[in-house]
Amino acid sequence: MNRHHDPIEILITARHLEAQGIRPTARMVRLALGGGSTAAITQALAAAELTPLEELIRRRRAALDLELTDARRALAELEAEQARLDEMEKSLKALVKD
Repeated sequence: MNRHHDPIEILITARHLEAQGIRPTARMVRLALGGGSTAAITQALAAAELTPLEELIRRRRAALDLELTDARRALAELEAEQARLDEMEKSLKALVKD
């Protein structure tokens, strides 16, 4: 089964292989990961030549921070809408009591 591996995960695995004195070929990384697409692994290894792993991690962290900010904003909007509905419901119940 080919499992999708994040490029950062692929590159971290390659670094671990290097630290053990093993040349991180696509096949070796695939074996270390327990599967995955050889093409995706090859592409990630090639991309590492252009962009350092630390930069990829920094970019991913920045993207996650932005996604979290957007999610918090959306949650705040939903909570505000829920509060408005609660107020309208209270108002309706007060009318029915009278």
